[in-house]
Amino acid sequence: MLEGQLSVLGSERATTDRVLRRAPFPLTPRERQVLDEIKEGKSNRMVARLLGISERTVKVHLHSIFIKLDAASRTEAVIEGIRSGCISLH
Repeated sequence: MLEGQLSVLGSERATTDRVLRRAPFPLTPRERQVLDEIKEGKSNRMVARLLGISERTVKVHLHSIFIKLDAASRTEAVIEGIRSGCISLH
């Protein structure tokens, strides 16, 4: 399901105005790393292992990402992250 939604976004390019409108609070480098791993379908536990942080820290980063991107789910966060230019589709 996520792949289908992401493929639709592949043809979109984020403009500066759109980035500012969509992500008024830019993601930190670590938040972008977490979101990139979530985009690949990894669990919090796997993201924690890959990044060398605790699972709790991953959850804290996700909470911050959800707020900054005005997202209610992991899927929505990934979609908004791509739309805003915070992360890339590939």
